[in-house]
This record gives sequence, structure tokens and C-alpha cells, in this order.
Amino acid sequence: MFALLLVFASSLAAQQNRFGSPACSGPDRELADRTFFLLCHSGSLKVPVWVSYELKPEYLMGNAARPKRFRRDASLSQSGAQDSDYKGSGFVRGHMAPAEDFSWSEEAIRSTFLLSNAVPQRHNPNAGRWSQLEAAVRRLAAVSDAVYVVTGPIFDSAQPEFIGPGRVAVPSHTFKAVLAVRGLKKSMYAAIIPNDAVVKGPLHSFGVTVAEVQRRTGLDFFDALEDEEERRLESSPSRSGDLHRFQNRTRLKGEVDARHPAGSAAILDSLSNLLMGGLVSPTVHTLP
Repeated sequence: MFALLLVFASSLAAQQNRFGSPACSGPDRELADRTFFLLCHSGSLKVPVWVSYELKPEYLMGNAARPKRFRRDASLSQSGAQDSDYKGSGFVRGHMAPAEDFSWSEEAIRSTFLLSNAVPQRHNPNAGRWSQLEAAVRRLAAVSDAVYVVTGPIFDSAQPEFIGPGRVAVPSHTFKAVLAVRGLKKSMYAAIIPNDAVVKGPLHSFGVTVAEVQRRTGLDFFDALEDEEERRLESSPSRSGDLHRFQNRTRLKGEVDARHPAGSAAILDSLSNLLMGGLVSPTVHTLP
């Protein structure tokens, strides 16, 4: 088992940016490789600008113990958030790379509890639509060869709210952009969740195109794709889908086991259902 986890770790480091990573340029920005995911940290905002990682079906099988608390990222060269910044603020520490996506390894799940991987989130979206969105991504990963996730905050105001003595910036929204690969096919999904005290509406109502997330953040995702393919995938039109069958079902062993040949029909049915109820209507292309 230990040897298998080492293989997982080495493959993660090699595959995180298979389709490219957003830029991380600017005097206050720092690109940080945390072995299991990459992040771009802002020293002025004290939150990640983006976090990216690869998620495969086999990574969904773990049951590593969840740490009880976040900790400061002492490896950052610039100052980052401290736990004291969140205390009494009314905001929770919102994972960008979710802990459950890394529960296959004690070291991996611990890395997600670095404060460089968190933004101040209100409890309602953190425990509600954001959590449901994370579960939906895991459901998609279970019926894909791999998904490539970029996630982070959006600041609609040039003067955001700050919390704590260290002045940690509070985003107006959080986003996920996802590239799913299955065989020779690729599809993209995206969603933007408001960071409001109360977030209403079904999860699918927050689905957007990847192009819309790029417009709101100024980031460029998956730029290693061929230009025409990237444009078509990122511009897939929004669609009202139904995610309620997927968003709360996070125990995925049966679906992972179904990836064996005898269960191939079940995988196709699951993937078809998920695409029909996806965050956006996917444009599917054949890998070059």
C-alpha cells in the first residue's frame, strides 16, 4: 500500500498541469508546489489566486483521517494567513482543494489544511452549494479517466472586505473550472458560487461557461490545449441540468469498481446521466 501511495504522489506531481496552468505573475504572487496540488498565492490578499490538481477514480477510495485544524503555510516566502485571522471573524476556512479529494493519503489530506489552500467563506455556501459542487466533481471523476480542476476566489470589488489582524481578503464568489477526460473524449464544466450569507437556488443554477470564469478572474485555464479546441470547450453554453442525483452521493466505490470491463455499460450510463445533468452543457472533442 505504501508503495502504491508513492506512485500516486509521483504521478500527481507529473500530471497536475498536463493541460496547462494559469499564470502566476506579479510582485505579490507566488507559485507553490504542494506535491499533491499547485497553487498561486497572493501575498497582499493572503489567499490563493487559484489552486489546481488532478483527480482520478482511484483517488476516491481513501479513508485517511481528516485533520482537526488548519495551519499556517510556513513554506511561503511571503506572509500568509494565520489561524488567528479567522477567529471571531464570522467566516470559515473554505478549502479550495477539498480534503475529501485527497483522503487516499494522510500526507495528501494534511496538505489541504494549509491556510494557503483556504479562503474566508460564509458558512451557508461552504456547507451548502460549495460542498455540493465538490461532491459533483467527485461524481464526475468517478466516471472519467481523470478530471483536472482549477478552483479559487473571485473579487468583484477592487476594495474587498478583510478579516483578522493579518488582513485576509474575503472573496465575493468562488469558482471551479473542470476538464474531464474519458478515453479520447474531453469536456468542460464550470460554476461560480456567491459568498453570501444565504445562497439560494439549485446547484445547477450556478453553472457557467469556463470562458465566463476566465472573464471574471482574468485567468486563462487549460492553455496547453490546441487553440480551437480550447475555445470551443471553454465556450460551451450554459444549461439547466439536475445535479440532485449526484451532488450528495460521495461514496463512490461501486462506481469505481464498475470501471472494469463487466461494468462498462454502467459507466456509460452514469456518464451520460451526469452530462445531461452537468454544470454546463459540455462540448466533447476527441483527444489529438
